[in-house]
Amino acid sequence: MHDTISLLILAAGLGSRFGSDKQILKISSLRLPILAFSLKDAVKNNITHAVIVTRSDLSDFFKKNIFPYFPSIHFDLIFQDQTMPKLPVNRIKPWGTGHAVLCAQEYIRGNFIIVNADDFYGPQAMATAIHFFENNHSNQFCCVGYPLSHTLSPNGPVSRGILQVDSQNSVISIVEMANIQQLPDGSIVGYSTHPEKEDVPILLGAQQLVSLNLFGLNAHIFAGLEQKFQDFLQQNGTSLTEEFYLPTALMAPDVLPKITTMKMLPTQDRWLGMTFPDDCLFVENQLNQFIAQKIY
Repeated sequence: MHDTISLLILAAGLGSRFGSDKQILKISSLRLPILAFSLKDAVKNNITHAVIVTRSDLSDFFKKNIFPYFPSIHFDLIFQDQTMPKLPVNRIKPWGTGHAVLCAQEYIRGNFIIVNADDFYGPQAMATAIHFFENNHSNQFCCVGYPLSHTLSPNGPVSRGILQVDSQNSVISIVEMANIQQLPDGSIVGYSTHPEKEDVPILLGAQQLVSLNLFGLNAHIFAGLEQKFQDFLQQNGTSLTEEFYLPTALMAPDVLPKITTMKMLPTQDRWLGMTFPDDCLFVENQLNQFIAQKIY
């Protein structure tokens, strides 16, 4: 039993490209949303506490469809849309993944694993992060890195956090890149999110490691993260679109506690996700294969 490791699930997104709340879409022969597979991985690895940050209008879904399915897990349900600060008038988007993590700080005391509700990470990825904490890395956080080619959608471009590491395999930057897709000749290109560079295609390698928000962190992160969020609000508190992104915040100066490093943990698991409606059938078939193999 891991009473010092919690699972934090980010489930407040609006699914604008998908067109609906994909974090609660029941999929596979088990008729469960993708986040249930992360919970199954958590149970297999003896996690007994999960925090779900979502929207208040999705409350009943989790209480009726998720909580009863996982009796060994103690759940805390948090509504990002009801936490401070309130959104500006006419803003629909939540404040972003960095703020979603801050919403959970009252409920997390030690180490915790972060996952997106609408991403399937593979059967080994979460175990990799949990085992990292088991090996008493008291001054280290971790980020699970995926080969870029394992994270693409055949139905349209995706955004990914491009990982850069030093000689000690510590993450030194996570650069957000948008409109990443594989071209007919097999090459992969993406575009910078910087306004001055967003029209220039950048060639990317298939084995380039990327982040999908699968992080292993500790409650010590909250103080630095809170300060960066206040800085964000100073500049963007009236914005209708700007978001406080977790990867960007984690790489900002003074967010990681001093003498703490973030190790990159590579995985060969294949990501599954529903960025676009046409992704659903492929994801369903892949999940059903795992179920038939009794992995889930």
